[in-house]
Amino acid sequence: MVREERKEARRQRTLNAAATLIRETGSTDFSMVILAGKAKLSPATPYNLFGSKGAILYALLNRCLDEISGGAEKAIAHRSPFLRAIRAAAWGASFFVSDPDFYRPLYRFLLGVEDPVYRPAYMDRSLEYWKFALAEMDSGAVALPKEVDNDALARQLLIQFTGALDLWVQKELDDREFVAQIGYGAGLILLGIASDEHREAILKNMRAQRKQLPKAFSFAQAK
Repeated sequence: MVREERKEARRQRTLNAAATLIRETGSTDFSMVILAGKAKLSPATPYNLFGSKGAILYALLNRCLDEISGGAEKAIAHRSPFLRAIRAAAWGASFFVSDPDFYRPLYRFLLGVEDPVYRPAYMDRSLEYWKFALAEMDSGAVALPKEVDNDALARQLLIQFTGALDLWVQKELDDREFVAQIGYGAGLILLGIASDEHREAILKNMRAQRKQLPKAFSFAQAK
């Protein structure tokens, strides 16, 4: 037990050192040797604990997802299953804009580096978050069209979120615009399957978010 506790302590030191380096350098391009020095560990220890630098960065991404999921139940609670899903989108976005010096470089790595092992596992966990956000619909509270199921809806919300995240990472959306785009986009997806009972609440939310978005958007002028 003591041995495992010490190993876990070294893991956390490594992750914390990696997070510090990302914030200090604005990049994930640091070497494992520099990381080991920052964590005050031997050069081989990060490799022995994680196996690769990619595994370390994905461990940071999963730690972020743990934080988002951990507080979601209270943060997204709403009697409307549609607004619950929209709140889930805003809740996730709020984490990224709270620490852009960390999350922008970290997610730039996720979006730009192919990984056949860690990325699929991380994306599957992300998909589970959206399924959780749609849990009230899955309980039968909403009659979905026969062409739509919860898994497909969760996947589409994930795709929308990832696309807006890429624009934010590239600074084509600022913090305020990113959060608004996430909420507006989620509403736009859900509006197509909402009954009259829920449409006005969704539209009201979309109108509020639309005010935070630029009236005309040009990628050439975004930065």
